[in-house]
Amino acid sequence: MKTTPRLSIILIATAVAIFSCSRSQPAPVVTPVHGSRFTLEMTPGPGYRSSIGFFLFKIPLYPQVACWLETADGRAISTIYVTAKGAKKNWFSSPKGGRPEALPVWYHVQKAAEELPDSISAATASGAIRHDSPVSGLPPGRYVAMLEVNRSYDYNERYTREKTGVNGQPSVVYRCEIVVGQGSSTGTFVPVGTGSPDGSSGSVTPGIEGLTTALTLLEKATITYQPS
Repeated sequence: MKTTPRLSIILIATAVAIFSCSRSQPAPVVTPVHGSRFTLEMTPGPGYRSSIGFFLFKIPLYPQVACWLETADGRAISTIYVTAKGAKKNWFSSPKGGRPEALPVWYHVQKAAEELPDSISAATASGAIRHDSPVSGLPPGRYVAMLEVNRSYDYNERYTREKTGVNGQPSVVYRCEIVVGQGSSTGTFVPVGTGSPDGSSGSVTPGIEGLTTALTLLEKATITYQPS
């Protein structure tokens, strides 16, 4: 059979189309989200404020708080909020080594990230907290927000002064998930474990067994992602 010029053109076009379809398609390009803003909101619970001292000389005690963002596989990205005293380790009458047991999980995260406390810290609030923090360049996806809370001299039957010194009950670690890149997203923190009682480790011990008043430091805590 003779091939006409018209038929040749049709055969060539068909071959090109088949070859193009058989090739693997390029992976989609994930564009980072610019101008992201995270808002941390915390409502104090009945155990949020306490005091220490004698007679008329009372020193108010408020919790130290740190909140940071992680990838879904647990890689720390950025600190959202941390109380200034905890960040700068500016403790009243503390040992030279400071108080690593105050926010042990965040201390290890911050040390690995080499963040500057001055750029992320804020004064300890005596009431409800609302803090905005910009985080740019995040690829769309699911992220994990972590929250660590601890108040000095917070003793109970398990965590006595004799056993724990200044700290009392260990830091409470909260967790929630949040989605970036699909409009605004809000996560509510739930307690998942505790920090190291002596500050020697940055690991989280799963579970909240043995905690009492430490679970009443916050009534509610949420974090909201809002694209700019």
